[in-house]
Amino acid sequence: MKSISLPVFLVTALALTTSSLTGCTGNRGGKKAEETAEAAAPGATGKLITMEEVDDSLTAKVQGERFRVTYGDKDAYTGAEDPLVTIVEFSDYQCPFCSKFTDMLHEVVKDPAYAKDVRIVFKQFPLPMHKDAQMGSEASLAAGEQGKFWEMHDILFKNQKAMTRADVEKYAEELKLDMAKFKDALDKKTFAGKVTADMDMGKQFGVRGTPSFFINGKWQRGAPRAIEGLKKLIDEEKAAAEQLIKDGSKREEVYARIMKAAKDKRVEPPQENKPRPGQPDAAVNYAVPADGRPAFGPADALVTIIEYSDFQCPFCSRVGPTMKQIKETYPKDVRIVFRQLPLGFHDRAKPAAKAALAAAQQGKFWEMHDALFANQKALDDKSLETYASQIAGLNIDQWKKDLADPKLDVMIKEDETIAAKFGANGTPAFFVNGRFLSGAQPFEEFDKLIKEEKVKAEKFLAEKKPAKDKLYEEMIKGFETELKVPPPPPPADFKRRDVITKGLAGKGNLKNPKITIVECSDFDCPFCKRGADTVAQIVKEYGDKVAVYFRNYPLPMHKMAEPAHRAAIAAQNQNKFWEMHDLLFADKAKRSDDDFKGYAKQLGLDMVKFERDYADAGTAKRVQDDMAECTKMEVRGAPGFLINGRLMSGAQPFERFKGVFEEELAGGFEATQKAAAKAGAKPAGAAAPPAGAAGKQAPGANVPLPAGAK
Repeated sequence: MKSISLPVFLVTALALTTSSLTGCTGNRGGKKAEETAEAAAPGATGKLITMEEVDDSLTAKVQGERFRVTYGDKDAYTGAEDPLVTIVEFSDYQCPFCSKFTDMLHEVVKDPAYAKDVRIVFKQFPLPMHKDAQMGSEASLAAGEQGKFWEMHDILFKNQKAMTRADVEKYAEELKLDMAKFKDALDKKTFAGKVTADMDMGKQFGVRGTPSFFINGKWQRGAPRAIEGLKKLIDEEKAAAEQLIKDGSKREEVYARIMKAAKDKRVEPPQENKPRPGQPDAAVNYAVPADGRPAFGPADALVTIIEYSDFQCPFCSRVGPTMKQIKETYPKDVRIVFRQLPLGFHDRAKPAAKAALAAAQQGKFWEMHDALFANQKALDDKSLETYASQIAGLNIDQWKKDLADPKLDVMIKEDETIAAKFGANGTPAFFVNGRFLSGAQPFEEFDKLIKEEKVKAEKFLAEKKPAKDKLYEEMIKGFETELKVPPPPPPADFKRRDVITKGLAGKGNLKNPKITIVECSDFDCPFCKRGADTVAQIVKEYGDKVAVYFRNYPLPMHKMAEPAHRAAIAAQNQNKFWEMHDLLFADKAKRSDDDFKGYAKQLGLDMVKFERDYADAGTAKRVQDDMAECTKMEVRGAPGFLINGRLMSGAQPFERFKGVFEEELAGGFEATQKAAAKAGAKPAGAAAPPAGAAGKQAPGANVPLPAGAK
């Protein structure tokens, strides 16, 4: 990337250049980085077209709501020399969804059908929950100062979990940067202002999470599920740009003229903030008890935060800096109480919770808490004992004795029961003086509630005059004592879809089943593994009454899922789909080409045919076709099940499937509704499928996405 010095305030004068661009750099299947080092940036010469240089004659011809998301020569951009379509992305190097979207953008600018028409502009938007994302942003800009922005960009996205100062310096050395200059830029935070400017621009236009992007000024939230969706948007904008040229614009003026007609601010409609069914209302104070659990902060604090957490949950770890900031900002006014909520799919979460509670018996809970979150991938029994032995002042023999005490299991069970009572079904979850806040939210979200509740607590203290160290206990006597939960939605909806099974891998009675299940699933989704186990139980119990078919539905956030699905299809071509299916679900860590070949050899497949089919473009198209068909059937997450055409979402327990099956065997929901109508009861109406899809929330887990991450 070549850099032209220009004051940041001049970014609002959109710069378009006539220099040559050849495409996105990086090592994602394209040319090597060193072969395309100059492809990533505008040249230092050439006529710049700004908004000031175009008139208003075509402003009325620009259709749709557009926003003035401008860029200049301090921004990194790549792609077409004179684009018809400009995509400005706001991105975070530690956001997994951003990585997937970046791969899509790379494919677009590499595609001959779009290479001469599409330009990509990168804006920095590091989220607070990603502790090293700011470092990544500044490092990429420091590399850009030396013409290596896109090379650093690609390395950072490939190493999202390794982005400390030491890490980025290592990457800079690999890129052969002037290390003194690079380190000086980081030391002086030379590019922190540019990162802030990017974020301010994003916020000005309503960006709250990543990835967010504007395509010719039109706002889009989140990455499309598949590249076809992105291409559809591009095709629409390309057609609009071509019409603008027909109306009199020069090609190089297209984006400048669009920006001329665009709005300079985006106002979001006010959020209703209505809770989902079964979720606590953020406006209500709930009487969540604090007694007998590890706490940090004074007992007479005006505000008590009950934190429900899981030591194996990555989002729980990410909220740590926010909790630290709360402690530092409100040392006398806030108390944080920790309750355990180990989620079922985290196999080491409960042992870790017990290890922390055992340390708490000696007043060392927070020391163990910090050690566990710092080592989330090493929570085996031996490691837990090691962490305990490293805590100063902790008697390891007593810790082991306490660890074996059944009372810890009772404490965890009590925490889980109270969480369910108040609708905290996922982690992290917080109650700020009883008001619910879900997920790894930034400090500002907590601060708002703390300030509101602090005022209310001061008023309560002045009027009721309770003992200061009993303030919270007295206040919660007037809070809601439980969550009022409406009846749950039906396990499967009341709609029949025309489900196609031709060409799908199937098992069970494929000739004349009474129940046909089509499963849309993702080999890298933990909820899908649970769903697969339930399907095995279904086949075992219902025998020849049921047929099960599989559609490939790799989610965008699972980068290695798509190759796994191609391996499964290649095995299906040799009648070994279900055997490969079981191997892929058994170990998500094995996702390299060699791993897939190893599985194929293990299954005795014809290796020449397997490798040919695995790499065949037709196989990749089958995956895309399956995804499109699942979407057509209204599947919005994985796993999704079509049961005789009825949609059932999420990794539901067997008993919920059984209820639907028994209804189907008895004539379906139509017969149930007919009987209800005959009896004079109001028949059940169509309802939305329950939450539970991976990528949203799953029953019994409900781990939220990173705030902002869409």
